[in-house]
Amino acid sequence: MAIISTVFKGLFMINVVVISNNPTQDLGRLSQNEDMQIAKVLPTTLEDIIEQVGDQQPDIIIIADSTPRGSRDKLCHFLGKHYHQTRNLVLTELTPTFEMLENSGFRARGYITPDQHKSLAKAVRVVFDGEAWLPRSLVTEMLDRFTNSFLSTDNTPGLSH
Repeated sequence: MAIISTVFKGLFMINVVVISNNPTQDLGRLSQNEDMQIAKVLPTTLEDIIEQVGDQQPDIIIIADSTPRGSRDKLCHFLGKHYHQTRNLVLTELTPTFEMLENSGFRARGYITPDQHKSLAKAVRVVFDGEAWLPRSLVTEMLDRFTNSFLSTDNTPGLSH
Protein backbone atom coordinates (compact mmCIF):
# COMPACT_ATOMS: atom_id res chain seq x y z
CA MET A 1 0.00 0.00 0.00
CA ALA A 2 2.82 2.44 0.88
CA ILE A 3 4.53 1.75 -2.45
CA ILE A 4 1.32 2.49 -4.36
CA SER A 5 0.85 5.70 -2.37
CA THR A 6 4.42 6.77 -3.10
CA VAL A 7 4.08 6.05 -6.83
CA PHE A 8 0.68 7.77 -6.94
CA LYS A 9 2.04 10.87 -5.19
CA GLY A 10 5.00 10.90 -7.56
CA LEU A 11 2.63 11.51 -10.46
CA PHE A 12 1.56 14.87 -9.08
CA MET A 13 3.47 18.09 -8.87
CA ILE A 14 3.26 20.25 -5.77
CA ASN A 15 2.52 23.76 -6.97
CA VAL A 16 4.49 26.14 -4.76
CA VAL A 17 4.32 29.92 -4.85
CA VAL A 18 7.05 31.85 -3.06
CA ILE A 19 6.34 35.44 -2.05
CA SER A 20 9.75 37.02 -1.69
CA ASN A 21 11.79 40.12 -2.47
CA ASN A 22 14.75 37.81 -3.10
CA PRO A 23 13.25 34.62 -4.57
CA THR A 24 16.59 33.27 -5.82
CA GLN A 25 17.90 33.05 -2.26
CA ASP A 26 14.70 31.52 -0.90
CA LEU A 27 14.26 29.04 -3.75
CA GLY A 28 17.73 27.61 -4.14
CA ARG A 29 16.96 24.21 -2.65
CA LEU A 30 13.33 24.01 -3.78
CA SER A 31 14.06 24.35 -7.48
CA GLN A 32 16.09 21.13 -7.38
CA ASN A 33 13.03 19.01 -6.49
CA GLU A 34 11.40 17.26 -9.44
CA ASP A 35 8.05 16.93 -7.65
CA MET A 36 7.65 20.70 -7.18
CA GLN A 37 6.66 23.40 -9.62
CA ILE A 38 7.89 26.74 -8.28
CA ALA A 39 6.48 30.18 -9.09
CA LYS A 40 7.71 33.49 -7.74
CA VAL A 41 5.65 36.47 -6.61
CA LEU A 42 7.18 39.77 -5.59
CA PRO A 43 5.44 41.33 -2.59
CA THR A 44 3.83 44.54 -3.75
CA THR A 45 0.23 45.42 -2.97
CA LEU A 46 -2.19 42.91 -1.47
CA GLU A 47 -4.37 43.09 -4.57
CA ASP A 48 -1.42 42.36 -6.84
CA ILE A 49 -0.26 39.46 -4.67
CA ILE A 50 -3.78 37.97 -4.64
CA GLU A 51 -3.98 38.17 -8.44
CA GLN A 52 -0.51 36.71 -9.02
CA VAL A 53 -1.04 33.89 -6.54
CA GLY A 54 -4.44 33.04 -8.06
CA ASP A 55 -2.91 32.72 -11.51
CA GLN A 56 -0.60 29.97 -10.20
CA GLN A 57 -3.23 27.81 -8.41
CA PRO A 58 -0.79 26.85 -5.63
CA ASP A 59 -0.96 23.97 -3.20
CA ILE A 60 1.56 25.67 -0.92
CA ILE A 61 2.39 29.35 -0.47
CA ILE A 62 5.72 30.19 1.12
CA ILE A 63 5.69 33.69 2.56
CA ALA A 64 9.26 34.92 2.83
CA ASP A 65 8.45 38.62 2.78
CA SER A 66 5.31 40.64 3.28
CA THR A 67 3.98 43.74 1.62
CA PRO A 68 5.65 46.99 2.64
CA ARG A 69 2.74 47.78 4.97
CA GLY A 70 1.95 44.33 6.38
CA SER A 71 3.37 41.49 8.40
CA ARG A 72 3.95 37.97 7.10
CA ASP A 73 1.36 36.62 9.52
CA LYS A 74 -1.28 39.08 8.36
CA LEU A 75 -0.47 38.33 4.73
CA CYS A 76 -0.89 34.65 5.56
CA HIS A 77 -4.29 35.41 7.12
CA PHE A 78 -5.36 37.44 4.09
CA LEU A 79 -4.25 34.77 1.59
CA GLY A 80 -6.01 32.09 3.64
CA LYS A 81 -9.29 33.94 3.25
CA HIS A 82 -8.92 33.98 -0.53
CA TYR A 83 -7.41 30.54 -1.08
CA HIS A 84 -9.06 28.17 1.41
CA GLN A 85 -7.42 24.97 0.12
CA THR A 86 -3.91 26.38 -0.06
CA ARG A 87 -1.57 25.76 2.85
CA ASN A 88 0.86 28.45 3.99
CA LEU A 89 4.42 28.26 5.25
CA VAL A 90 6.05 31.37 6.73
CA LEU A 91 9.78 32.01 6.72
CA THR A 92 10.68 33.82 9.91
CA GLU A 93 13.74 34.89 11.85
CA LEU A 94 11.82 34.56 15.12
CA THR A 95 10.89 31.56 17.19
CA PRO A 96 7.24 30.87 16.28
CA THR A 97 4.76 31.85 18.97
CA PHE A 98 1.08 31.35 19.59
CA GLU A 99 0.54 35.04 18.89
CA MET A 100 2.14 34.68 15.43
CA LEU A 101 -0.13 31.74 14.68
CA GLU A 102 -3.12 33.67 15.97
CA ASN A 103 -2.20 36.71 13.81
CA SER A 104 -2.17 34.41 10.80
CA GLY A 105 -5.78 33.54 11.57
CA PHE A 106 -4.44 30.04 12.28
CA ARG A 107 -3.79 29.80 8.52
CA ALA A 108 -0.04 29.19 8.83
CA ARG A 109 0.67 25.48 8.69
CA GLY A 110 4.31 25.96 9.41
CA TYR A 111 7.07 28.36 10.34
CA ILE A 112 10.56 27.92 8.92
CA THR A 113 13.37 29.49 10.94
CA PRO A 114 16.82 30.17 9.41
CA ASP A 115 18.31 26.99 10.87
CA GLN A 116 15.57 24.98 9.08
CA HIS A 117 16.07 26.39 5.58
CA LYS A 118 17.90 23.22 4.58
CA SER A 119 14.66 21.34 5.38
CA LEU A 120 12.38 23.60 3.35
CA ALA A 121 11.52 20.94 0.75
CA LYS A 122 10.73 18.46 3.51
CA ALA A 123 8.50 21.04 5.21
CA VAL A 124 6.66 21.65 1.92
CA ARG A 125 5.99 17.92 1.55
CA VAL A 126 4.91 17.55 5.19
CA VAL A 127 2.46 20.44 4.93
CA PHE A 128 1.26 19.26 1.50
CA ASP A 129 0.44 15.90 3.11
CA GLY A 130 -1.83 17.68 5.59
CA GLU A 131 0.47 17.93 8.59
CA ALA A 132 1.92 20.98 10.33
CA TRP A 133 5.54 22.13 10.60
CA LEU A 134 5.46 23.67 14.06
CA PRO A 135 7.80 23.46 17.05
CA ARG A 136 6.64 20.99 19.68
CA SER A 137 6.59 23.73 22.30
CA LEU A 138 4.04 25.65 20.20
CA VAL A 139 1.88 22.55 19.76
CA THR A 140 2.01 22.02 23.54
CA GLU A 141 1.00 25.63 24.15
CA MET A 142 -1.90 25.29 21.71
CA LEU A 143 -3.12 22.14 23.47
CA ASP A 144 -2.79 23.80 26.88
CA ARG A 145 -4.80 26.80 25.68
CA PHE A 146 -7.44 24.54 24.17
CA THR A 147 -7.68 22.52 27.37
CA ASN A 148 -7.93 25.64 29.52
CA SER A 149 -10.63 27.16 27.33
CA PHE A 150 -12.54 23.88 27.28
CA LEU A 151 -12.36 23.49 31.06
CA SER A 152 -13.34 27.10 31.69
CA THR A 153 -16.66 26.61 29.87
CA ASP A 154 -17.82 24.04 32.45
CA ASN A 155 -19.51 22.05 29.71
CA THR A 156 -17.54 18.89 30.22
CA PRO A 157 -19.79 15.97 29.28
CA GLY A 158 -20.29 13.36 31.94
CA LEU A 159 -19.01 15.45 34.83
CA SER A 160 -21.33 16.69 37.53
CA HIS A 161 -20.56 19.58 39.84
